[in-house]
Amino acid sequence: MANLQDVGFFRRIVNAFRSQLRLGKGESISLNDSASSVSGVLVTPEKALKLSAVWACINLRSGLVSTLPFALRTADKKIATEHPLYDIFRYAPNADMNPSDFWQALMTSIDLQGNAFAEIKRKGERIISLEVLDATRMKITRLQGGEVVYEYDEGDGTRKLPDRNIFHLKDFTLDGITGLSPLTYGVETLGLQIHANDTTAHDYKNRFKGRDVIVYRGTGQGGAPVLTEEQRKKTRKWLQEFSAASEAGRTPIMEAGFDIVNRAPSLSPIDAQLLESRQFGIEEICRCFSVPPQLIGHTSKSSSWASSYENTVLSFQAFTIVPKLQRIEQTITRKLLSPAERRIYEPKFNTEGLLRASPASRASFYTSMVQNGIYSRNYVRDLEDLPAVDGGDELTIQLNMGTLNHAANETLKRQE
Repeated sequence: MANLQDVGFFRRIVNAFRSQLRLGKGESISLNDSASSVSGVLVTPEKALKLSAVWACINLRSGLVSTLPFALRTADKKIATEHPLYDIFRYAPNADMNPSDFWQALMTSIDLQGNAFAEIKRKGERIISLEVLDATRMKITRLQGGEVVYEYDEGDGTRKLPDRNIFHLKDFTLDGITGLSPLTYGVETLGLQIHANDTTAHDYKNRFKGRDVIVYRGTGQGGAPVLTEEQRKKTRKWLQEFSAASEAGRTPIMEAGFDIVNRAPSLSPIDAQLLESRQFGIEEICRCFSVPPQLIGHTSKSSSWASSYENTVLSFQAFTIVPKLQRIEQTITRKLLSPAERRIYEPKFNTEGLLRASPASRASFYTSMVQNGIYSRNYVRDLEDLPAVDGGDELTIQLNMGTLNHAANETLKRQE
């Protein structure tokens, strides 16, 4: 039984009803799979993904990262084909996933929960697989000594996992241990959008009409205007048939003492503002996920902030994708490489894959890199999935280019 004099008891009670921004020593946090908004909507991952803007943003971000070339490179920039992680990230991180599926699953978990987990399986000291875990079943505890311990709910029991065996990726974080969930902290935006969609769907179902009141005024002399139970059943059945979509626009014939009153106009100004708020909600969701609205098909004038598709992609790459890639690369270095290996190997995503959608930009980039002796022709051909050619490994430069010192020496020679 808890001791009411224990200060930690009251702290645990308070923590149970608030979102934790930081995980202090001796504290635990369980990742939630839902959050309630002020509008009364319970936002879950399933409900959030039913919003087309959320689906498009998460699919864009996770799909983009999952298709970028990734390799573990040595200090001389060669691919480390002999390292155990080469096969894991090139062919199969685990028995159920290919590398693209693996990265997409982790990135989707980050976008929904703010955290993504994979269990590191070893044979001795050799890493043999990375098993993706459900973030909503994970509980993170920071012991008084500062050590982090993970508890995973298997359904039929809880399994404790040491920090050494968990590959933990996180989104925006204040303590470096737990990521903040976009689902939780964007709950008001998502809740309003879900509520607006439900209201609009209800209005469309009712053809933007107000509630019609059917009044029975009675037909008998001196009789009370009350229907029998059998008459009510027949009336309800008739109303259901009359309310069907196929009856839209038709005028019913009222008889036997029935009358319709309190009929609203087809589209009120409030309904029109609701439709506008749904459009604004799309931009709010894009803002939460740092995605340019036009990349998910929202092309209103208010959301067009780039002058071209290329500028949009480059901005999205620089401000959204690259920071996340660097976070993943650093986590791989810290969690999957030994202290000695960190001085030898470097994990790296190749963001040049983003240029594949723009042939003109790709050609201009390759030309500049080859003419300045940075890329060889065979390296460029390999990026384009073309076979190597003889002499293509030599670095080339433009012959009319030289150093300032060389130009000064040539000038002095001519003057002599």
